[in-house]
Amino acid sequence: MKTAVALLTLMLAANGLLAQESINVRSLGAAGDGRADDTGAFLTAIARASEEKKPVYVPRGVYRIGKPLVLQNTALCGPDGGAWNADTDALPVLVPTHRDGPCVELKGGGSLKGLCIRYEWDKEPDGGPPAVLVSGVGALISAVKIQYPWDGIMTDGVSNVGRLNISDVFIVAPRNIGVRVTGTWDVPALRNIEVWNLGPVPRPLEKGIGFDLGKNDLIRLTDCFVFAMGTGYLLRDKIPGCKIEGGTWGTMSGCAADYCPVAVRVEGEHTVSITGGSYWTHGPGLLVDGRRARVRLHGAEIKSNNGSAVEIRESDHVVVTGCSLLRPMEEYTPPAVMLIGGRIVLQGNHIESKSVGIVIGGKVRDVVLSGNLMDTKGAAIEDRRPRSSSRAKQLR
Repeated sequence: MKTAVALLTLMLAANGLLAQESINVRSLGAAGDGRADDTGAFLTAIARASEEKKPVYVPRGVYRIGKPLVLQNTALCGPDGGAWNADTDALPVLVPTHRDGPCVELKGGGSLKGLCIRYEWDKEPDGGPPAVLVSGVGALISAVKIQYPWDGIMTDGVSNVGRLNISDVFIVAPRNIGVRVTGTWDVPALRNIEVWNLGPVPRPLEKGIGFDLGKNDLIRLTDCFVFAMGTGYLLRDKIPGCKIEGGTWGTMSGCAADYCPVAVRVEGEHTVSITGGSYWTHGPGLLVDGRRARVRLHGAEIKSNNGSAVEIRESDHVVVTGCSLLRPMEEYTPPAVMLIGGRIVLQGNHIESKSVGIVIGGKVRDVVLSGNLMDTKGAAIEDRRPRSSSRAKQLR
């Protein structure tokens, strides 16, 4: 009990210290009543905070904002300890009333912490700005909830946004993309980010991307989750509207997707290691289609209803080890693993299918199968390559 009281005292003291050593938007005229236009107070607070090298403090309330809030070497912060759960507003809420730019733009050294951004649409949108636009290096986004945006968090596709740090973020029902990251020269980190696409307006499952990844140097995704987006995690060399092009080099650890047509899709020249996690989908769990794609998948569970758990159309190499690859529904016929082209190693996996286990197509250049536990209703392996192929060498 004493420990809990001491911790609460420290939290309250920290909040009080933050309020004293920051620029409070309420002291500059922000009402926070959900009706007044608080744009002027926020812009004044940000300008003063930049001059005085202090953060901007936002107490709990609902603030209507009519222009982008641009932060450079400046922090916009709510109270510490505010929860970012879906059903209550425990955080201060920013309601953007403009549609010609982001609610918040983070330039170099800008940070956003402990706030909610909530969009209120008169009708279902067919386009719109991102809630948060990142256009500089070293930006920080933490303990943030974003509700009903067109796009959630996006890098601008032009600038170097290296060392981007995003953690503990809940994005509710994005209409287009949850998080887009490209142009990160040097080690960005994305941790505990949830993109949840249900309500308040039902969305077709084929719509939307949870995480859209382009050119990134050693990006690290940890414990991220996507629910009911068209594609959970998309890695692609060319993103429409982005001048920066190229592949991602990085890792995914403990991530997950559920109720998505495709969990992880790799298009083009990417080098990614995926460790652990669960991916339950309607279509392919892991889909690789890039002659120079290099993908390693280890210790994950991939379960697909009416597609293959793993589908390799083309690759430099794909290595799948120690995974559960499941295709459990009897009313569908795709194999658990569909190898159309590329070079593939499958080793030490549990492969379960209500039809064929593994299909090897005619464009597969090399394949090694070793030590897999096969539990199939149809054939364990169906080899469709020409008879001249060296099967004895490649299947062992």
